[in-house]
Amino acid sequence: MKEKKDSIERLFSQFENQWDTETPRLGHSERFLKKLNAEPVQTKKKNWMPLSLAASLLLIAGIISFYQLKNDNPPTNQWQNASAQTKETHDYFASVVEKELTDLKSKQTPETEQIINDALTQMNIFEQDYQKIINELQKNGDTKQLLHAMILNFQTRISFLEEVIKKIEIINHQKNIENEKSI
Repeated sequence: MKEKKDSIERLFSQFENQWDTETPRLGHSERFLKKLNAEPVQTKKKNWMPLSLAASLLLIAGIISFYQLKNDNPPTNQWQNASAQTKETHDYFASVVEKELTDLKSKQTPETEQIINDALTQMNIFEQDYQKIINELQKNGDTKQLLHAMILNFQTRISFLEEVIKKIEIINHQKNIENEKSI
């Protein structure tokens, strides 16, 4: 018990010269009570609605004009250094991937929404990798290594989408079985 008292005394002695020891001015209590009991001052509320509406419209107009400018200026031809065979390969695999994506999105239910969102996130990663391949194609021209990397990227995407679709079909099938049992 004595140790505890000593430690408290040491703590207070550390701050001995830092305590506020001044006495308040005469009438402090009355001024404090007067402010405490005073009616709150009504501040004039500013109507921000018109300003926020105008800012929103301006933002929307800016976004629309940005996309119109982007669409008016066609991108540089990313296939200018590629052979006709490479472009044909891209077109074929891109159409297969697009078909699989459409199929995947058509199977969306509340139960499969998270799986589909995760799959789309992974597809964005595959697309970023593919853009690196295209950039190399633009710099270095058509090579067997780049063509192989391009095909491998598309095959990986297609296999991935097929696996996700299979899992979604299993989930939907199990849901149908549960629904039939509950009827």
